[in-house]
Amino acid sequence: MLARPRDNVRWFTALFCALVQGCFTAPPEPAPAREPVVAAVPDGVWELVTSTFIGAGRIPGVARATLAFKDGRMSAFSGCNSASAAARLVDDWLEVEAIATTRRACPEPLGSFESRFFKLLGARPVFRVDGDTLTLVAGSQNARLRRAGANGGPDGR
Repeated sequence: MLARPRDNVRWFTALFCALVQGCFTAPPEPAPAREPVVAAVPDGVWELVTSTFIGAGRIPGVARATLAFKDGRMSAFSGCNSASAAARLVDDWLEVEAIATTRRACPEPLGSFESRFFKLLGARPVFRVDGDTLTLVAGSQNARLRRAGANGGPDGR
């Protein structure tokens, strides 16, 4: 006995629906939201060694750029101007409040260096300490700093 065309359509429709349902799965449940880990930045004074915006870490004849953390505050010196802000670690990222800076006019190339250095600090960089080395990374910009001497301050060399 031959199947009627109407039965064929029902059979193909049922087969099609079964195949389509088998190809699709329910989306996975979203992972539960986790609270970020917030911590104080470890106190210490650091001096710039290298960065993507100045390879040798300093401009000849200019004091080395520094970064210091103490009691939840960050202070930075570019070799020309100073900056300060509240700072904390959120997960592994350095998060600073609005950075306040002095406004001395800096000659080039120090002006460009300073702009990029302070911009990196405000860009919520990844903050990684390995021994006496601090690395900050935000996008394609990074800076590597070393712990300052035992006297608690940079030596300017």
